Amino acid sequence: LTDVQQNDLKRQNLLERLLDAVKQCQIRFGGRKEIASDSDSRVICLCAQFEAVLQHGLRKSRGLALTAAAIKHAAGFSSKTEAELTFWFYVKEHLNRHELQRFYSLRNITSEQGRGRAWLRCALNEHSLERYLHMLLADHARLSAFYEDWAFVLDEERASMLPTMAAGLNSILFAINIDNTDLNGQGRGGSTVSHLLKESTQGMSSLWKESAQGVSTLLREIGTATAVVPGFIPRSDAPSDPLPVLPRSTSAGTSELRQAIVSMMNRKDELTEQNTSLRNLLDGEMEHSAGLRQEVDSLKKRLAELEERHAAKVQALMRENEVLKVQLKKYVGAVQMLKREGTLTIQRNCDGPLPAPQNRSVADIEELAANYERKLVEVAEMHGELIEFNERLYRSLMAKDNLIGQMRQELIDLRGPVKQTSEVIRVTYKITQRALINVWIPSVFLQGRAANAYHVYQVYIRILDNEWNVYRRYAEFRVLHNYLRPQFPQVNTFNFPPKKAIGNKDAKFVEERRKQLQSYLRMVMNKLIQTLPEFTAQPTKETLLQLLPFCQDSPTANESGAKTARSKASSRFPRPGRNSGREARNPEPQSGDL
Repeated sequence: LTDVQQNDLKRQNLLERLLDAVKQCQIRFGGRKEIASDSDSRVICLCAQFEAVLQHGLRKSRGLALTAAAIKHAAGFSSKTEAELTFWFYVKEHLNRHELQRFYSLRNITSEQGRGRAWLRCALNEHSLERYLHMLLADHARLSAFYEDWAFVLDEERASMLPTMAAGLNSILFAINIDNTDLNGQGRGGSTVSHLLKESTQGMSSLWKESAQGVSTLLREIGTATAVVPGFIPRSDAPSDPLPVLPRSTSAGTSELRQAIVSMMNRKDELTEQNTSLRNLLDGEMEHSAGLRQEVDSLKKRLAELEERHAAKVQALMRENEVLKVQLKKYVGAVQMLKREGTLTIQRNCDGPLPAPQNRSVADIEELAANYERKLVEVAEMHGELIEFNERLYRSLMAKDNLIGQMRQELIDLRGPVKQTSEVIRVTYKITQRALINVWIPSVFLQGRAANAYHVYQVYIRILDNEWNVYRRYAEFRVLHNYLRPQFPQVNTFNFPPKKAIGNKDAKFVEERRKQLQSYLRMVMNKLIQTLPEFTAQPTKETLLQLLPFCQDSPTANESGAKTARSKASSRFPRPGRNSGREARNPEPQSGDL
């Protein structure tokens, strides 16, 4: 593979490992109140992957000063911070004075690499990593100065995913220790410096070409260092690589390696379980799709059968239509022939023998036959139009019958049942458009409290232009019913709502009772109109109140507040023996009056 392909493969590997680490943390801690600390291997792996991404592609040859600092550190007479190469150098360029002071004042952090790691963990704790990444990736000039062209952060397509992944971690409660000596990287310091020195020696050839003077100065510094350090004797037969390999501490490295292995094993188990669940899901979907395919095939077969049946029916109807057309032509021809024969017979009887018909040519006969055929077709078309007109007329009559039924039901709702005889129908058309009396019960409301609560029904009455409201309880309606029953026996056939002791305050029950009482009052008013001519002759409020005191809108003088509702209702109706003389003298109404 070429260098470009290798760098692209490395960037892709870094991206995949980081995505996997983010996903594992989201699965374990996302949306929960559990705290994610650095004691969990997933959190350690997440921090390590972010460090690897930010560390990738840092420029290692920013002049000979860095290489010289690394060699001096290896020789032992310069501080190790001079040889460190970490993303902290780029990050601190974007921090303000207070933020820098915060990380430089950490007690247990003594290296630049440790400060970079502390910054990363602090950003995760405070959910500010997304903001920092947007700021770091937006500074293209400094990115080019601190990173190589093949670095991860300079790959726009992959680097643009870093803030998104950081935003996905905002649902996790991180509590990572940022002031920890393990962040200084002491356990891995030797390997890091060794790796840095090896990479520096790989570019020594280019450094020799760039500046021979710088190399000679570097060699003089190495000679001076060997003179100062006791016990250091240069050997002429030593290998050509003068860079030493520092001893490696294995305590911290072994711990991190063990945690990485454990996390990898956990990851392997999770992937195995996920793969098994996906396989089971795939098998279920395949079974479901197979069932759907069978269902579709059966539906297609059924559709084909239905199409064949419909096609056969259409063909049969077409054949029947042709037969009917032929029969109609024969019928019309026979009728015309009979008419002609009848005409000739009449002329023969009246005028004597007919003159011999003139010889006609074949063309005239064909033209006459064509005319007969056209007339026959016209007659058939007229017959079809008459059939279609008959169907439209039938539908129109049905619609009008439905409309008449609706209007009749509305009339019954307004005035009660009407007679079914033709005489009443004729009278109905002669009366005015507005009924003599209209009655509604538009509302019901509750009065009283607790156990003494009761419902009051609003009765709206209108006679011509005079209208008023009456408020009555159910007990008063019942008194009215008992008052009318001896005078009009047919009132017993009216649908009067019965009493109910339990559940009589339920909303549905009260609404149903309101409708029944409204229908009952309308039938009573219709009965009065049909049987009392004095009210029909003078339809006024005063006449109605004389005939039916139930409809008065104000209490009478003898109704005191101490009376109960039942006694008040009974006082509105006179006893049958005193005020019903007129009704006693009148004949009993017929059963068909309502």
